[in-house]
Amino acid sequence: MLAFIIPLKSAQVSGSWELVCALFERTLQSVCNQTLLKYHVIVVCHEKPAIVFYSPKVTYIQVALPLPKGDYDSKEKDKMLKMQAGLIHAKSINASHVMFVDADDCVSNKIAAFVDRNSNQDGWFVGKGFDFQEDIQRLRLRNKNLHLRTNSSHIIKLSWLERELYLLPEEVNRGNCALYHIDTVSILEKRGARLSLLPFRGAIYITDNGENMWWKQDSIAHSRSRIKGATITYLKKIYRFLITQPITETVKKEFGLYTI
Repeated sequence: MLAFIIPLKSAQVSGSWELVCALFERTLQSVCNQTLLKYHVIVVCHEKPAIVFYSPKVTYIQVALPLPKGDYDSKEKDKMLKMQAGLIHAKSINASHVMFVDADDCVSNKIAAFVDRNSNQDGWFVGKGFDFQEDIQRLRLRNKNLHLRTNSSHIIKLSWLERELYLLPEEVNRGNCALYHIDTVSILEKRGARLSLLPFRGAIYITDNGENMWWKQDSIAHSRSRIKGATITYLKKIYRFLITQPITETVKKEFGLYTI
């Protein structure tokens, strides 16, 4: 069984908790749109999100972790600690594989069935998929290296993680988080994992939604020069429009993508 693990930021560090919940609800519906019911979703959070969607396939784990500070590294540590808590629960429900999903991304509805058919493999990386430009509501095709852009990018055998990456503790270690971001194939290959390219488009990386951490870093940099920043932003939007395409009904159906 595949376990999707979704770490969710706290309402107390969100620019807009309403937007965070709306983005998360879309992600959750996308994940729960699998063609095979042999999966589970683990959401790790400070506060349960205010959403309407419900599925018995979803478990919420509320953690009493210290709130992250405003800097990027602190927010990343908070995410990793939540990922670690999700792994512990995945172990307790005997998941065979895990996939981390950012709380604003969308995934293909074919993933759970594919993992079930190939459960003997160490895992896969999601090299192909899409970027979705939230601000202009358009898709950009990614034929390679999507796994270097988003954390919704690896499906890994849980027993391999236990054996080769680190031993899962009984509870989250707040002082020294053993889990680092699994964001490149090279790190995993150096540790002996035999990962394959997922043979279909596996994820949609959502950008420019106002709550994306990387997007905020870019906005902060541009704010140093308002005129220059505005010009660059305008030119980027023109460029992004030219290299993107409208959302198709096929993508909507497979990935559960809808506009917010």
